[in-house]
Amino acid sequence: MAPLGQAISALNCAVFGIEVALRCRIGPGLYLPHTHGTVIGAVEIGANVSIYQGVTLGARGLDATFAPSHRPTIGNDVLLGAGAVVLGGVRVGNGAVVGANSVVTTDVPAGCLAVGVPARIIDQTSIGSEHS
Repeated sequence: MAPLGQAISALNCAVFGIEVALRCRIGPGLYLPHTHGTVIGAVEIGANVSIYQGVTLGARGLDATFAPSHRPTIGNDVLLGAGAVVLGGVRVGNGAVVGANSVVTTDVPAGCLAVGVPARIIDQTSIGSEHS
């Protein structure tokens, strides 16, 4: 890790309250409306992702090597609600939503909603169809 990158990361944490891993690849259109308390230790974040305050993306345990098999991958057009936690080598698919304060430890398929502790997967296409 380059000393300049570490210095910028430390400044970012002090000023904006967000910690971003230097090795995390981030796509265009990342939206962070409130940064305080956010930790981004994912392998990759796709395009047009919204991450609200207090979100944690990282390994389940100590991972000094930043192994991709131990860190989450976030797809495109994903929304991560306030306080959400995504841990381990899981994938959050394109267009998925992780509800506020949910804890995700398994893959979230594309277009699905993950809610609860631990998070359970809900197919978004079925939401509302029960009342039709």
